[in-house]
Amino acid sequence: ERQVAMHFGRVMANDTAAQCAYLTRLRAKQLSDTYPLSLKIQDYEKNNLFNSEYENIKTTYFLGVSDSYISAFEQQQACRSDEVPVLLIYREKTDCPECRAQNQILSGPVAARCANVRVYSVPYDYPLMPLQMLADRYNVSAASRQPVTIIDDSIRFEGLRSEDELVTALVSRGAACGPKKN
Repeated sequence: ERQVAMHFGRVMANDTAAQCAYLTRLRAKQLSDTYPLSLKIQDYEKNNLFNSEYENIKTTYFLGVSDSYISAFEQQQACRSDEVPVLLIYREKTDCPECRAQNQILSGPVAARCANVRVYSVPYDYPLMPLQMLADRYNVSAASRQPVTIIDDSIRFEGLRSEDELVTALVSRGAACGPKKN
């Protein structure tokens, strides 16, 4: 379905307005398809069901997240979207408390303050080509301090960062962030 939609966008959307409408619909579909997968993954993990179906769901989820992250930039270029994409790259194969903490900061207080920010989280050590390509693009490896946070494809942080430090960087890239909530 995604390939046909992309092909349609390249061939049939012959002006900027049509291209933008196509990309907006495509992104909405990507995001609505990915969220239920994250809930399924959580259910499997909560019930300790680490089987082949679980791995298939994770693979589909990570492909969806990486595709959504990449299409955010496509939409920025075609539609002048104001979304500021944040990529959180973390270690999955071994425990990473800092990675979980950074995810909580980004999805909690930062998301509450910054309306036009979307966080995409992927592991660098999961064996999928798109994830490896993202890790290579941002120079993430086992030697990197975890997690690695990329803001709008231009600002790179290693290790756990505070809410204020992240918001300052986001604002510098065009995020609409309000004051700290107590």
